[in-house]
Amino acid sequence: MPHTARRLHLTLLLLSFGAGAADAFAFLALNGTFTANMTGNLVLAALFTRPGFVATLVCALVAIVVFAAVLYAGFRVTRPPAASLPGGPAAGAAAAAGEHRRLLRRLLLPSLVAQVVVVVLWMLGSSDGDATLGVKCTVIALSAASLALQTVTAKKFSDTAGVTTTYVTGTLTTTMQALAERRGGGQGIRALSILALPAGALVATALFHAAPSAGAVPALLMTVIATGIALTSPTTVDPPDTRHA
Repeated sequence: MPHTARRLHLTLLLLSFGAGAADAFAFLALNGTFTANMTGNLVLAALFTRPGFVATLVCALVAIVVFAAVLYAGFRVTRPPAASLPGGPAAGAAAAAGEHRRLLRRLLLPSLVAQVVVVVLWMLGSSDGDATLGVKCTVIALSAASLALQTVTAKKFSDTAGVTTTYVTGTLTTTMQALAERRGGGQGIRALSILALPAGALVATALFHAAPSAGAVPALLMTVIATGIALTSPTTVDPPDTRHA
């Protein structure tokens, strides 16, 4: 496996781990909602017999709306160029490499900033693992925005179909389809991505139990490391979207 591909896969696995950590923290601290798993939020929004339903509904709707809006914005700002630049293949490759890094910065740096604000706001605005509804909704919005940008990153730059980092259903479906159709490519990274989510959730749960104010730190730490790896990797991969055409 090329060095660049290994670094890409490590980035995706770290983001998957961070997504699991973020969802565990959100579920435990933010009215039982999620900031990556929108399927779960859609179900939670309908559980009207659940204690504290109104607060849960508000939090779930904030997560869904922000996640969807930031997904749209992320895909808009990372659209492929309308036309190739002049100068032949060499110039085109150089331009593609520069565009690759620029798009990664557009996605991962705002995601990282949002995670930093989540950690700071939760540490300052919570007490014994609880906070006001306003603080919770703000944290949910920031975390959902961060994870939406990470989802766009995985969708745009992954060289393996089905690796999404923030939701496992699609990855599991692609894995089982590939097994059934006897297609072996990418099974390893998909399996590791699936396992990374509960691993992240386990770490975040343990930390939240020990120190509730630090519950959002694992997701931030994974984002920091993943962003550092992604932005320092050689830009020798294909331009975004060409692998998913």
